[in-house]
This record gives sequence, structure tokens and C-alpha cells, in this order.
Amino acid sequence: MAKLTTAAIIVIVIVACLAAVSLGAALTKQLNPTQPQGLRNYPLEQERYMRSVRLKNWGVFHRDSVPPGPRDVESAYTPEESSRY
Repeated sequence: MAKLTTAAIIVIVIVACLAAVSLGAALTKQLNPTQPQGLRNYPLEQERYMRSVRLKNWGVFHRDSVPPGPRDVESAYTPEESSRY
């Protein structure tokens, strides 16, 4: 009888786990159908609040995503600048 290598056993376990998760998701979807409208039926006040939070954070995310300029690349502050921080 041929002996399986460790790599083969790992691949078999991963494939079996993926099959189990896929089967569970399919059964859950069939047994508990969701209504797309029911999941996102928020009150108007909550929608407005969530939009204001997203818009407020958008500026922060935009600022953080801008690549550093030539001054930021040097990574060393002068002694006067480091005392401010």
C-alpha cells in the first residue's frame, strides 16, 4: 500500500474543508432564503448618520492614502521639528 506524503494529506484536508464549507453555505442559502430588501431597510435617520460618518472619514482615508512627498521620504526631522512633535 502506498503511503501518502505530508503535502498530499494537507491538500486533501484543505479540499475537504472547502467542500464542507461550500456545502454548508449552499444548504444555508436554500433553507434560509433572505430578502434583499429586508436586510437594508434602515430608518432614514440612521442612513443619514451613516452617510455623514462615511463622508467625514473619507477625508481622513484620502489623506492617509496620499503617497509621501519628498520631504517625508527622508524620515529624519531637524531638531527644531522633532521638538514640535
